[in-house]
Amino acid sequence: MRRMETPLPAPRYTVAIHRARGCYFARVLQLPGCLTRGETEVEAVENARAAIRAYLLVAQVLATDRATVELEIRP
Repeated sequence: MRRMETPLPAPRYTVAIHRARGCYFARVLQLPGCLTRGETEVEAVENARAAIRAYLLVAQVLATDRATVELEIRP
């Protein structure tokens, strides 16, 4: 008999909405640097969905990349 696998629930992310300079910014709290904007709160959240997908894709690619560079920045 074959066992049915239960799919994992989709991860959930918290998005903080900020209003500034006549638009809305959506910041994904669990993903540092994942920030987007929109003309409305709804548009900012919709854009955050795309930003999350892109962030996770880039993180996955970079996790397998072995090239690193060390930079020294002087004041």
